[in-house]
Amino acid sequence: MGPLDDQVVRADSLTATPDGLDIAVYSHWYRALPLPSLVRADLTVDGEQIDTSTLSVTVNGHRYAFAELAGKGDEYWFTTDPVVLHVPVGTAPGREHRVQLLLGLSIPYILTGPDRVPLVAPSRTDKTLTATGG
Repeated sequence: MGPLDDQVVRADSLTATPDGLDIAVYSHWYRALPLPSLVRADLTVDGEQIDTSTLSVTVNGHRYAFAELAGKGDEYWFTTDPVVLHVPVGTAPGREHRVQLLLGLSIPYILTGPDRVPLVAPSRTDKTLTATGG
């Protein structure tokens, strides 16, 4: 956990859409990372654990299933741009939601341990946010 954790999910990150909830998520790392670096998104909304197989992610104008990110090494998540997690839950503008997110970014150029595996930098968020209209 680090000093940028509070900025991963911001006060204006929540948007109600016709088919769910969009959560704008900002990187807590200091450099752009390839999309396969987003290895973990343990998300709970209003106490309900969201299965990552139901999540989709919008980045750089493209929408992917979370599982597809592993094959998108030619695309990058830039530090000033959010990825948007789309959660298929019912909501409406003006509703409050408690959002808990454990984000894990695999850092491909920092290898750790005897097996020399990439460092996974975690970030934890727990906020109650009000959804805006989408």
